[in-house]
Order: sequence, then C-alpha cells, then structure tokens
Amino acid sequence: MYLPRDASRTRVREAEHARRNRAEIVRSLSSGEITRRDLFRWGTFTSLGMLAHVNGLSPFASSAFAQDVPTGTPRSPLFGALPFSQPMPRLDLQKPRHLKAVARGAETDVHFPDGMKQPPGHRLSYHTDFTESGGTAFRNPYHNVGPMEGRPPGEYFAHQRWEEYLPEVGYVMTLGRCGTGVKFHPAMPDQGIDQVWSLSPNMRGRCTLPPPLIKLRYGEPALFRLYNRLHPNPTKNGGFGSNSQSTHNHNAHNASGSDGAANTHFYPGQFYDYHWTTTLARADLINQAATDRRASGPAKRGTGLERVPGDFRELQGTLWFHDHRFFYTAENVYKGHVGMLNYYSGPDRGHEGLSDGINLRLPSGTELDWGNIDFDVNLIISDGATDQDGQYFFDIFDTRGFCGDMMLVNFAYKPYFEVLPRKYRFRVLSAGMSRFVELGLLNPQGNPMPFQVIATDGNLLVNPVTVTRLDPMGPGERFDIVVDFSVFQRGSRITMINTLEHANGMKPKGSVSIADALRGVPDDPAVGGVMEFRIVDAVESVDNPGKIHRRGDPDRSRVPGQLTQPIPIVQPIRTRVIEWKGEADVGVGQTGECFPDCGEKEVFPWTVRINGVSQHFLNANRSSLLVPRPGEVEHWTLVNTSGSWSHPVHLHLEEGVTIDRAGGPMTAIERANPRKDVWRLGPDGGTTVNVQVRFGEFGGAYVSHCHNTVHEDFGMLFRFDVLTDPANPENSQVHVNVIPTPKPSPEGVTYVTPEILPEGNPFDPTFNPFPGRPV
Repeated sequence: MYLPRDASRTRVREAEHARRNRAEIVRSLSSGEITRRDLFRWGTFTSLGMLAHVNGLSPFASSAFAQDVPTGTPRSPLFGALPFSQPMPRLDLQKPRHLKAVARGAETDVHFPDGMKQPPGHRLSYHTDFTESGGTAFRNPYHNVGPMEGRPPGEYFAHQRWEEYLPEVGYVMTLGRCGTGVKFHPAMPDQGIDQVWSLSPNMRGRCTLPPPLIKLRYGEPALFRLYNRLHPNPTKNGGFGSNSQSTHNHNAHNASGSDGAANTHFYPGQFYDYHWTTTLARADLINQAATDRRASGPAKRGTGLERVPGDFRELQGTLWFHDHRFFYTAENVYKGHVGMLNYYSGPDRGHEGLSDGINLRLPSGTELDWGNIDFDVNLIISDGATDQDGQYFFDIFDTRGFCGDMMLVNFAYKPYFEVLPRKYRFRVLSAGMSRFVELGLLNPQGNPMPFQVIATDGNLLVNPVTVTRLDPMGPGERFDIVVDFSVFQRGSRITMINTLEHANGMKPKGSVSIADALRGVPDDPAVGGVMEFRIVDAVESVDNPGKIHRRGDPDRSRVPGQLTQPIPIVQPIRTRVIEWKGEADVGVGQTGECFPDCGEKEVFPWTVRINGVSQHFLNANRSSLLVPRPGEVEHWTLVNTSGSWSHPVHLHLEEGVTIDRAGGPMTAIERANPRKDVWRLGPDGGTTVNVQVRFGEFGGAYVSHCHNTVHEDFGMLFRFDVLTDPANPENSQVHVNVIPTPKPSPEGVTYVTPEILPEGNPFDPTFNPFPGRPV
C-alpha cells in the first residue's frame, strides 16, 4: 500500500510520478474533457473497474527499477512533525440563532435575527419562487443564472410536517475553500486553497479546521442552512472533489428532502435549507400524547424537561453530518465536508450533577443547563495522506478503497489531550474512507486498560460493557466510551492505539499485538499510537471560558448499570435478502444504467442484489426497495457475497436491532442489544447479519449503501422509498406515492420519472414477502 520507510529516492520519484499522472486524469474528469467510460475504452481501467497495472500510472505496477517489487505509494512526508506534539483541537462549536415564526399568507416562515440579513426559512424551496417569477427573481448571485436555493422546487421537496416541527433555531454555515493557516500540524505546510474544503460560520466562505460541532435537543427543531462557496469552475478542486455537494445528517429521523442523499446536490453560489426535526422515532405510534418523561429533551431554560412523542428506547445521541454527493462522496468527505452532531434528551441531558430520576448523569459537566462538553469530548478519527509537497491527496483510482498513512484526530496529526483525573465521555467517530480501526487504551506502563462502552452509532446500550479494546470500527461507526482517569497521577500519559492493519482498502489485514503496534508495522504506518491523554492538575472550562476546573473538584458523573431498555425482536410483516456483491460478480445478470453523471452504459465493480433477482449498481432514478406503510416491521438479511472483502453497510432514516450474526459470533458490545445504523459485514466478523427495521414518520427517497465510501462511489448503493400513511392528516399526502427523481444543474432542477424494481415492491404480484419460500 505504501512504500517502505527505507525506499530509495528513485523508487519514491517513480511512485510520485505515477501519482501525478493519475492526478492529471482526475483534472480531465473534473472538467468533463473525458469520462469514466473513456478510461475503460482506453484500458486505464480493467473490466473489473480497477486501475490497470501500467507503469507510470498505477501505484501497484511493477517497478521499472525492480520488476519483482510493486512500487506502492510514497509515504506522506511529516516535515519533522512528531507524534503527540500538538494539542488536540476541540471541534468548532456552532452558535444557534433563535428563529421567529412569521405568517406569510397561508404559509409560516421562520425569520433569522435581523442582523444576519438572511432570507426567511420557507416550507417550499426558493427554487419555487424563482420558477414562478420566470427566472427573474431569487437568482444565484454567483452567475445570475439559476435559483439561489438548490433544494428542488414544488411539493416533492417541500419540508414535510413543517408546521408540526417548525424550526426554533437556525445554523448558517458555508462550505468554502481554504483560508491561510489550514494545516494538520504546526510543522507541516499550509494547505492550498482547494486542498481542503470544510464548513465554517464565516460567510466569506473561507474554510477552517477543526470541523464543526452542533448541539441539538429533542423538542427543538432546527434549520441548517449551508451555502456553497466553492469555485464555480469544477477543475479548481486541488486534484479531487466535486464542487456540487449535498449534506447528509447521519442518521437522524428527517424527511427525505433534508436527508441529503436523494440526488439533491447543489452548486456554487446556492444555499440549501435542511429541516432537522429532532423527531423521536415512532412519534406516530408510541407515546403519542407525550406522557412518558423519558421521551423528552432538555427544557429551553432551566433543568426541566420538554416531553415529545415517540419511543424513548430510540433516543439518539452521537451523530454526524457529511457530504453525500453521488459518485463523489469519498472525495468530498475526505476533503473536509464533515461535522458532528450531539443530540440531547431527558435521559442523556449533558448535565452530570442533575438528579431527577430521568437523567443518567453521564460524564459531561455542570456549567450549563444542558449540553455540557467540558468532560464530554468528540473525537473524529480519520486517516489522511499528502503528496511529497505536503498537500492533501486522494486517489480515486483504487476502487478497492483508499487508506491514508497519517492518523488524524479532529483533522490534527496525532495530537495530545489534557485531562483531569476523573471520568470522561468520548464520542468516537470512525470517519475514514475505507480504513477500519480497532482502538484501545494503554496505561503508562504500556498495558491495556479497561473502559466502558455506553453507546454505539448514537444509541445507548441497554447495559454498559467493559472492554480493553473496541470492536473493529468501519467507516461511519461510532462508539461512546467512558474512561476513568482518576487512578493516575499528574504527568501520566495514556495512549490511544490502533491495532488493525491494512494491506489495502479492501478489508483489514488483521489485528497485531500491542507490542508490534507500538514498534510500528512496516507496511501500514497507521498502526500504532493515534493520540495521547495527559493527566494534569487544571484545565480551562469549554462551557464557561475563564473558569478553571482543578484536580480534586467533585466528579458528580456516574455510569448506571442499566442505560435504557431493549427493543424486542418480533414477527416481521416481510423479510428482505440484500446481497452486497463485488468484483467476481461483475457482468453476471447486471444492469448497466446509472444516474446521475453517467450518460453511457458503464460497468462498476460493486453491486447490490435484492431478494435474489437482478444485481445492479447505483441509479438514483431506480427504486430497488419500497416500504409501503409506516410502522411495519421488516427483517433484513444483509449478506456479503463479495469474497474476502469487508463492507460497513449503512441504512438511512432508521436504525435497526441486530438479531444475530451468521458465520461469526456476536461481540459483547453487539450482545448488549444496541440499535445501529452501520453493520460490519466481512470475513472477520461473519458474512451475514440479520437485523430488524421499522420505518415511519416521513416519506420519500432514501438510500442504503456500503460506507466504505470508495465502494459507495463505485456503485455499491441502492435507493429505497418510504410511503406515508394517507390516513394521517399530519403526513405529506404527496409522499403516499413514489416521487420523481430530481436532476440538478446550475440552471435549476428538473424531474425524471423513476423505475420501481419488482423484487423490492410489495405491490408487485411477483414480490415474495419471505424470500426462500415459494411465492
């Protein structure tokens, strides 16, 4: 994967030359001068969708100087940066803006504070106003052509249940090009203007690091407005990334128009309004009168509760948001379009000192009424790589997956973090593109130390689980852990370590011993220390800047023996068998249409097959699975048939309960009955997982996909549609049917009529609700 540390200068130059040649091809792809189909025709890609082993192009071709040794990829130069030599940056906490409801005829708008000079939030997109004006008003200020909002027009993408979940707070951010001083370590070079694209509250559009953090509470819906301030020229991308993007809230219960993955990318100069409802799942079925105090959020002021309808067992906690532009997700997320979301509820209040019979008092702090983060810390774990000039680099040509060689925490190279000798909660996100990580903690003597796992993928476990090493984490997975530092003296150092080795992006090669990880693995520089915790006597408060927390201050937090209640496994209305297929299956009964960005028939290496019928890769205009009625329980069998690959499979809109794992035992964490939205399928953990899912609340188009985002971008994704209940007057009556597919362009959005595949459609007479049994 990467050249050895002692590689000769000649071999490094050869590999760097091949990398620059590939970057030139990326620039031509970005400008539209060539297509992916051209690369197949020219032999640049093999029939399996992989880069051909051509010297001077492929990082895996035989070296001209040593024919029996693959060239690999040059390692990222560190410019003298040492591990654990910079403080870890906390995520950039965003300030909510309180919105005011204002009637406008039959509609209700929400207005931002006067000084912000923002257009009001509409139920309908401003694209609708642009269309009704004949294109004379509400135009894109960048080029005065097309609408100023990228959200598609009309009722299909109007905000569902707008009045019921009217936004009370707003967040305005920009996706922009690099400002000065954006770097991964003080010793490393500044990144070029288009090497990193990240989110910032700066309306001038200059990106900053670290990524943002937004705190939301149940009972307080939000409007998230994102401006695209990237360059209109798609070739101004630093070698990778698309300037049209879409933001996915992973994995809140939001309507499809605000899910960020319904082919709703938008362009430079436009903004997009996302309606984040903070809806608790099963709001239409369970606890409809909101009488259960556990189903609640913190009150606006004080330490009380605001009750909400829904099932308290499905309260979410640790989420994140990231780009979901079809065929460019990996490049755009890697480039910096990422942030984290903390959801706060009655049981998970973010106030460790409050004892009211509902609050769990998990480590957090006491300075704020809710949402304290002094002792509740977000960690975005990712892997990056640079070229020999120190500029951020991504290789789109390895369709098996991309693994970087620099471990980053909150986009900082191997930092340290100062902690008091007390309990801390860490919300750990695995945010690499293809790399799985296996994280553990080592005490000052280099021995594994125990810690407690309290949540996974944003949901509390029924009971905490004590481990010394986390389960392997695929991209998109989260674990919330509690670490007790109280036994350590000032100056002690605790190391977070990754013990999972990769030889390439297809899957983990395997776990290594702690001793080997500490020494370093020659073929995978990302194995070893990730960050360091340092015990100190005093730290400044984040929640109340200027206040100093000191050793000896009372630790009011606790981790109770039961955190929530389990959701039982019940008899399903129907089952689905979803196979995730790879290179060996290419061309076998495979459809060849893709949308968007594919004008010709192409072959991609990663496909999906549902209920044993046709296999296909992504087409946003093809509904592969239809959920006809909200509230119905389904069992899905997720099967990895792609050989010796690993796939972290992600489900949008809903989470599910893991029933069992065939071909491999469930881990102690999995047996703790967590709800999850990412399931790891692979030879190391069993190729088949059975899960229980139940959809509800909102209708429209969603997706499920492999969260190895390189596999996703090369076709391993399918669309599914959820229909609303026409008997519920609160629901959108537009979404009682499958909606058309948006087709965005800088000039505006049009619609195309989707296809519904019979194998996923319960209304089709050939549909089998229980695959494996006779129809």
